[in-house]
Amino acid sequence: MNVSCYNANIVNIERPLQGILDLKKAGFDSLTAEIGVWFPDFYGRDKESGRKSGKEKVRKRDIKSVSERYSLLFTSCREHGIHMPLVQGPSFELMDPLKDAAARENFLGKEGAVDRAALAEAEAALIEFGVKAAMECIEFCGRNGVERILIRPVSGDGAYGREWEVNHEFYRRLLPKAKEWGVEILLQNRYRNLGGHLVRGVCAEASQAAEWLDRLNAEAGGDVFGFCVDSGICSICGNDMHEFITMLGNRVKAVILRDCDGKSDTAMLPFTCVGGGGVRTDWTGLIRGLRDIEFDGELIVNFSGTAAAFSPLLHPAVYGLAKEVGDFFRWQTGIERTLKKYRSIALFGAGNMCRNYMKCYGEKYPPLFACDNNPKLWDTKFEGLTVKNPEELKKLPKDCGVYICNMYYREIEAQLREMGIENIEYFNDEYMPSFYFDRLEREEE
Repeated sequence: MNVSCYNANIVNIERPLQGILDLKKAGFDSLTAEIGVWFPDFYGRDKESGRKSGKEKVRKRDIKSVSERYSLLFTSCREHGIHMPLVQGPSFELMDPLKDAAARENFLGKEGAVDRAALAEAEAALIEFGVKAAMECIEFCGRNGVERILIRPVSGDGAYGREWEVNHEFYRRLLPKAKEWGVEILLQNRYRNLGGHLVRGVCAEASQAAEWLDRLNAEAGGDVFGFCVDSGICSICGNDMHEFITMLGNRVKAVILRDCDGKSDTAMLPFTCVGGGGVRTDWTGLIRGLRDIEFDGELIVNFSGTAAAFSPLLHPAVYGLAKEVGDFFRWQTGIERTLKKYRSIALFGAGNMCRNYMKCYGEKYPPLFACDNNPKLWDTKFEGLTVKNPEELKKLPKDCGVYICNMYYREIEAQLREMGIENIEYFNDEYMPSFYFDRLEREEE
């Protein structure tokens, strides 16, 4: 499982060195960058020059190739040991001119009705440009060793009601290029703006996303298409994250970790959007879902909104915290993977966390024993385990892991280090699938 940083507001593609060095110092060795091209306005709207007809396509600057725009970024990353296993490609929306006053005038016929032929022509031109832009990005990925590209489904009011037909044709045309370069295409859940309210859009229902992926991969004759779950959009759309992820199962190849208030499209560092004394995002459901599917893909920390709020002078500190948050998700998601690392394990702490461990993992990964700093507990039984003096840990074989089941992690880790114990792991019961609610109450020594 890899942790990468989402590039928005982090690394300047024209002068990338400072951002790359800051990320490297923070511990990141992976970057997820947005790559693409500038889309001309095929619907004839331009804020500066005013309204234009659909046929007078406004192109105020040359469209640079992906290679021209991003080669410096990729070169700088390679030189400093930052790799890109995944990038985000271009995306676009189809507009309904009936819902856009400025565009509607560009497609009005002689009798005031929408000129459907002109609209269809503009839409076809946009899709054609989008296909070519995506193909260019796929080839760029193949040439630079990028294994996956996130190409979000085509959405917008103009595609409403015919999402599958539009996207099926779109992705079908990208398939030969993806196969040629060995690049996997990831779809993503999206929302729909309905009169200023953000509601579920394309692939925001797990059942729809799973069906689309299965149909596309069946046509591809293999796993060419996968899925990237955006936690921020799940929050906005009110998804049950555990259900969403488990329904998609091994189709999930990447997860974007970002926090928001559940109403607006923002990208804050996880655990920072709070209200009513608690977090807004269902991180418990997300982590439990990823555990259930044994996720081993890409975790992408998107904290672009948080980074933008801080002075550039404080960015290095923010990056360091973001890396710690990403590592926390990797640890929590892959907790069973750490249990499988050792031939045997022992637990430090004979209390509530030990109890939760034994309920959730005791049968599958039975400990040799538990130990505790409280002498009154030595040589007693707790949850079927003998509780021993911590000094007994020194007798463990080299391939045995010691799991700290106590909230005073750092204090106990220091104690174990002084004892010469090397294979030290933390156990945390915040995201267990079930709990003992009958909490132990013991007198403090």
